[in-house]
Order: sequence, then structure tokens, then C-alpha cells
Amino acid sequence: MSEDVDRADLQRDLDRIKEAMGIAERYENAPEQWLGFGVVVAVACALSQYVVVERLPTYWFLVIWIGLFAAVGVVLNRRYGYAFEPGSNRPNVGFQILVLYVAAFAVQIVAASFLPALSYTEESAFVLGIVLVLLGTAYVVAGETMKAYHIRDRDRYAFHAGGLLLVVLGVAITTVDSLHVWGFAVFGGVYLAYALGSYWVLSRP
Repeated sequence: MSEDVDRADLQRDLDRIKEAMGIAERYENAPEQWLGFGVVVAVACALSQYVVVERLPTYWFLVIWIGLFAAVGVVLNRRYGYAFEPGSNRPNVGFQILVLYVAAFAVQIVAASFLPALSYTEESAFVLGIVLVLLGTAYVVAGETMKAYHIRDRDRYAFHAGGLLLVVLGVAITTVDSLHVWGFAVFGGVYLAYALGSYWVLSRP
């Protein structure tokens, strides 16, 4: 009987240790990958801002974002492997974020059917705003999902904070006239600052 009690106590101790682990402790190089992701977003935003200012065809947005992230995905997969692999009994965090990101474009198509014709800058702000709101929602969901990986609260809260930031920014870009033109520039700068702050949080022991 005493042996059973000791095993239970040991299991509880192990569970507490696991729950105290950070992303950097559980997944090596994850903070560095996150910081690199922030840099890529900033670069994509800078290029997208040029597209908006020059009124280039909108297909350039797809070329920029899909091209950059496809290249980054290949590099990360070959060099590091993904931080959150799909498993038989745990949710895939990356897949959750991807699904909501793709859903943003479906929402745009549905909503556009009931909207009047938008100007070039209004349409770009409309699409960016929807993407940011749903992407922010995905970050909040991801932060909660990380409980399944026994990630410490401080690291999960970094995702929650980022999600709320993206939602607020998405709403601002669609409601503030000046951000209709400069939304990508603001998004790129804010996201890079968030990535730097998150790197500091995630890399702390």
C-alpha cells in the first residue's frame, strides 16, 4: 500500500515539473524560430506595403506571403523540424492556426458578396483586418491548447497577449482611415516588436 502511495506522490511531482516547463525547455530552438517568424512577417509586410502604395495588382500579396512562408517552412522543416508535431493523442497547434488563417479568406469571400464596391485601399484593409482578427483568435486558442503539452502559464500567456493584440490591430486597421493605406506597415512593426518581446519571455528559464 505504501508503495502505491509513493508512486502516486512521485507522479504528482513529475506532473508539476512538466507543467512548469517552458517552450524552450521542451522544444529546442522554438524561441529562435518564433523570432525568425517575426522577421519574416515584417519583411512580408514591408513588401505588401509597397504593393499598396504603388497600387500593384492584388495577386502580389499572394506571391509575397505564400512565397516567403513556403520558403521558410522548407527551411524550418529541414533544419529544426516543427515545434509542435501532430500526434495521436494531442492537438496540432500549427494546424489549428493554419485552419483559422485559411478561414479568414473564406469569410472575406462571404462578406464581400454583401458589401458595396470597395476602393483599392479599403479592400486591402478589409482583407488584412479579417486575417488579423482570425489569426489573433487562433493564437488565443493555441495558448489554451498548449496545456496539453504541459507548457507553463507564462509562455502560454505570450500567445494570449499576441492574439488579443492582433484582434485589436485588425479592428483598428478597418476602422481608422489612415490605416487603410498604412496598415501593413503598422502590422509589420507591431508584430516584430511582439516577436522580440515573446522571444524574451519564451527564452527565459
